[in-house]
Amino acid sequence: MASRADLELAKRLLRAGVVDESALRQGLSLQDDLFKQGKVVSLDRVLVARGLIPREALTTLSVGDPVAKQPFANYRLLRAVGEGGSSVVYEAIYKPNGAQVAVKVLDAVQSLRQDLLERFYEEARLLISLEHENVVAGYEVGSEHGLHFFSMDYIQGPTVLQMIERAGAIEPQTAIWVTVQLARALAHLHHKGLLHRDIKPGNVMIDATGRARLIDLGLARRMERPEPAPDAGEAALTVGTVEYISPEQARGRDDLDERTDVYSLGVTLYHMAVGDVPFHGETSYEVMAKHILTALDAMKVKTRRIPPAVHYAITKMMAKDREFRYRDCDQVVADLARFLPEGGPPPIVLPVSTEPSPPAGPAPKSPTLPPPRSRTGPRRRTGW
Repeated sequence: MASRADLELAKRLLRAGVVDESALRQGLSLQDDLFKQGKVVSLDRVLVARGLIPREALTTLSVGDPVAKQPFANYRLLRAVGEGGSSVVYEAIYKPNGAQVAVKVLDAVQSLRQDLLERFYEEARLLISLEHENVVAGYEVGSEHGLHFFSMDYIQGPTVLQMIERAGAIEPQTAIWVTVQLARALAHLHHKGLLHRDIKPGNVMIDATGRARLIDLGLARRMERPEPAPDAGEAALTVGTVEYISPEQARGRDDLDERTDVYSLGVTLYHMAVGDVPFHGETSYEVMAKHILTALDAMKVKTRRIPPAVHYAITKMMAKDREFRYRDCDQVVADLARFLPEGGPPPIVLPVSTEPSPPAGPAPKSPTLPPPRSRTGPRRRTGW
C-alpha cells in the first residue's frame, strides 16, 4: 500500500520524466500486492528491484531536506534563497574559512536523469572556468551522500526582475548601465566560444556595490557555427525563456551565434526601461510567434519618455533579422557606453529587502568584494 511519501515520489518521478506512467502504475500495483502479503516495501525499493531507477537512488532520495540533514562536509547550509525547475540555491558557510557562499543543489529526483545531471556539471565547470567581474564566481563541484552540488559567490541583493516587480520601470541611465555590464559579461563568454541562451532580468543580480552579476549558465552551450540552415519547424527543440527568446531560437535553428544573446539582452533592456516584456500570449507558442513576426509597439516606449538613444538601442538589438542587429556585444558596449555620464556610472539604488532574516545561529561573516581575480571562497576545483 502506497504511503503519502510514496505517492509524492511517484508524482516527482513522473513530472521529471524519470519513469513513465505505465511503469509507475506497475510499481504501485506490485507494492500493493506485497502489502497484502504482509510485506511493507517503499516505492523506491520496488522501482530499484524492477530496474527502473538505480540502486544508488535509495541513498539520494532518502536525504530529505538538505538544511535539516546537512549532507556536505565543508558547507553549513543556512536557508534556501532561490529555486529553479531542477535545483535549489542555499545560503551557506564554507566551514574551512567561514566564507559566506551560495550552494546550488540538484534535486534528488532530477539527478536521476543523466542529461540534467550532465547539464548541472557543465554549468558548474563553466562558472569555475570563467573570470569576469560581472559573472558570479564558481568554486567547487561534486557530490556527497548522492546529492550533487556546486558552490559559488553569495550575492546579497535583488535580481533585476525583483527590482522591476517592486518598483516598476528602471530609470533609463541605470538600465543602460546594467545593460553595458551584461554586454561585457556576454562578450567574455562569446570570446570563449560560449552562448548563454537565457539572458533575462531573473538571471541577473545587483550586488551590494551596485554591480550587475550574471548568475545562471544553466542553458549555456559551446558555440557552433554550422552552415545556415532553414527553419527547423515546430518539431525542433527550443530552449530559453519565451518572453526573451530570439526569433532564431524560437524557430529552433541550430546555427545560433552571438546575436541570439544580443536579442535577449535587448528584450531585457526593454523590460527594464518599460517595466514589462514586449510580447504576451496565451501560450508559449503564441509568445514565440510574436518574437518572430510582430513588430515592437513604439508607443509603449514613447509613452515612457525613454530617450531616443535607448529606443534606438532596443530596436537595433531586437531586430527580427539578425543581420540588422549589433554584430556582437562589444558593439553594444561601444554604442551604449557613450550615453553614460562622464563622471562614472549612475548609482543603482536597491529596493528595501522584504525577505525574512536567516535563522538564528552563528552569524555569517560580512561579505567583502574581492578583486575580480581574487576569490575568498573555497579553492576552485571540480569533482565527479
